[in-house]
Amino acid sequence: MARLIRVIATGAAVLLAGSAQANDTTAEFAIGGLRFTADSDIAMRAEDLFISTEAVRIAYTFRNQSSADKTVTIAFPMPDIVGATHDEEVGLPTENADNLFDFHVAADGHDVALALDQTALANNIDQTARLREAHIPLMPLAAATNAALDRLPAATQAAFVKLGLASVEEYTDKPDGPMEKHLAAAWTLRSAFTWRQTFPAGRDLHLDQHYKPSVGGSAQTIIGTKGWRANEETPAYLKKYCIDRDLVASIERAMTRQKLDYPPFGEQRIAYVLKTGANWAGPIGDFHLTIDKGAAANLLSVCADGVTKTGPTLFEVHRTDFVPKEDLYILLFVPLS
Repeated sequence: MARLIRVIATGAAVLLAGSAQANDTTAEFAIGGLRFTADSDIAMRAEDLFISTEAVRIAYTFRNQSSADKTVTIAFPMPDIVGATHDEEVGLPTENADNLFDFHVAADGHDVALALDQTALANNIDQTARLREAHIPLMPLAAATNAALDRLPAATQAAFVKLGLASVEEYTDKPDGPMEKHLAAAWTLRSAFTWRQTFPAGRDLHLDQHYKPSVGGSAQTIIGTKGWRANEETPAYLKKYCIDRDLVASIERAMTRQKLDYPPFGEQRIAYVLKTGANWAGPIGDFHLTIDKGAAANLLSVCADGVTKTGPTLFEVHRTDFVPKEDLYILLFVPLS
């Protein structure tokens, strides 16, 4: 189960502000997209993308159209992780500080050795060396990180607060215990996996990557709650996930059928960076997307042309010569019982 951690989610989708369910909401990180220096000879012939709440798998087929091998550095950026100084929550799939999303890559069937580049930023200044010198873990959300900050000498703690590396929080973790002051990490951790990849001249190269997604959620959807249509953020919410009248009607019918005055659905959300930062020659020759909604009773809403249901939980999209213009936002409505 995804671990819930307090953090501001950069680029994440959050439940409508002011809803009754706001305190039961987690945000999701948007992930996806290989990046490498623009090269007019390297074409993406195919991309086969599978997305569920449990796994994201992408199979790429690249073709080096030149007469010489080309070796480039490829990066897979991770979302920025911001210190726990805000009240929003986000779901992270693992507790591995060095690979939160369990990211792996294979080239032509062979595992790729990945390098992890990490930078700790406070007030847009690189403070990585300062944290390492003080033996502070770089992951701002780890319990060990705040414990290490609390062990710092008072003068160092004051300096960290002044630099924006930490903030002072007052709380107690014991029933009826006295309030105590603690330091909380406040920096932003920016990470990316990188590797050097050779694209052989005149033939295809197959890159396969997989990771566990960050899944946002709400204990209850806002659709069907009292006054939800009048919420000023409702139009943007409906547009972002392409929620149509039929889906709204399905939720309302479920309320009527079950004789409820609230919508009997929670939400799960996944964001995928489809507008990749990579640069290749021409459009994606053959693009195939599969979304698994997880259970037949779940309802799915997503902005995508040509969606076809191919199984009880599977939905697919096929496009040729595809140039993605928008990122992918997937919304699942999950029955509460």
